[in-house]
Parts: sequence; C-alpha cells; structure tokens
Amino acid sequence: MRSSLPILWTDDLFSPAQELWEEARSFGLRYGWAQSIRDFNGVVGMLTLARSSDPVTEKELDAKRFKMAWLTQAAHLAMSQCLTPKLMPEVNAKLSNREIAVLRWTADGKTSSEISCILNIAERTVNFHINNVVAKLNATNKTSAAIKATMLGLL
Repeated sequence: MRSSLPILWTDDLFSPAQELWEEARSFGLRYGWAQSIRDFNGVVGMLTLARSSDPVTEKELDAKRFKMAWLTQAAHLAMSQCLTPKLMPEVNAKLSNREIAVLRWTADGKTSSEISCILNIAERTVNFHINNVVAKLNATNKTSAAIKATMLGLL
C-alpha cells in the first residue's frame, strides 16, 4: 500500500504469511498480481488477480499494466460507492462556509480567540462551529476534525 507499482506474487513476498500462501496454493492459486490504489479521499484498496498456471512474466506485466490500473480504479470506485458511506459516514458530511473557514484557521494553529478576531465573530460562535464540525466528522477533537476534513478534501 506504499506504492502504486504492481506487486507480483513470489515466495519471498509471502514469507511473513506462510499460512496464507499455503492456503492460496491449496485452492490452486500459484501466480498473482496485486495492484494498490489510493483515491482523492485517502481511501486505499487493492485488487489482486490470481491464477493456477503460467507465471506472470515481465512482458505480460508491461502489456497489461495500464489495463490492470484501469480495472483497479474501476473496481475501487464501485466498491467505494457501496462501502465508504457505511464504513466512513463522515465522507458525506456537509460543512457550511463558516465551518470551513473556522476549521481552516484551526488547521493553521489559530486559537478560538484568534479566529474570533480574524473573522470578527464572538469566540463562543467560533467554538460553536468547531463543535459542529467535530460532531459532523465524528472526530475526537478539533485537531482530529481538521485532519479528517483535509483527508476528505473539505479543506
């Protein structure tokens, strides 16, 4: 998941997970190719294609690399549309313009008092917006909310 390069199944790759490798082989899966993806929301996934015969060659890898990348993106998009709202409901959170402004200043390290001066609103109002954002994003605090909002592309 640290790279977007394809990963070919090898004995070395599965050395830390021998039991998984043996189980895959017991079902006839001997050769495989895994492709990871990270979307704009920071959600990661991996698609693996496997078969029982004929190792994946460098020539095949080169010839099919773009098709595999496309298939990975298509599968990830389809699965994300089904699973992300269930696993990460905050992905559908809607923040008001004022909540976004307050959160941007929070992410820049400003205190509620400083934000109230910058935006010319009461400190209590700043805290009200921060509390709303924390609740909407299911965050534990304002720092966590700023990080989640950034990962979700809201900031």
